[in-house]
Amino acid sequence: MLELTRLPDWDRRLARLVPEIASTPGVWGQTDCLLTVMDVVAEITGFDPAADIRGRYKTESGAARILRKRGFDDVEMALASLFPPVGALMAQRGDVGVVEQDGMLCAGFVCDRGFMVRSEAGCTILPQTAIKSAFKVG
Repeated sequence: MLELTRLPDWDRRLARLVPEIASTPGVWGQTDCLLTVMDVVAEITGFDPAADIRGRYKTESGAARILRKRGFDDVEMALASLFPPVGALMAQRGDVGVVEQDGMLCAGFVCDRGFMVRSEAGCTILPQTAIKSAFKVG
């Protein structure tokens, strides 16, 4: 489990990142849901837990293969290995988690708008009550 500390200006950094995330669609290996969450973590802590996998896959099956190589069945297991759990309704801005959408687990993060999840179609804002599992960042 990572022991990360949020940077002193993490809230401003997150506020600047949210519009960029909201305006761009997800692309496997670049801006998919897991890498988006890792972008948030990197922005608010200064450490990118996914630096070694960025750009190493281009499809959903490629992402699944990388997760399996690391011993994870899904994004929820990957996040649980990095961050301590927190109740979904106790999650704060900058915390991360997963929701189930169309039978798939999708990673997202808490922002001032709600729980933001990025997919190939773009971003979705969900209420925190939709979060299946949440994890504390910093």
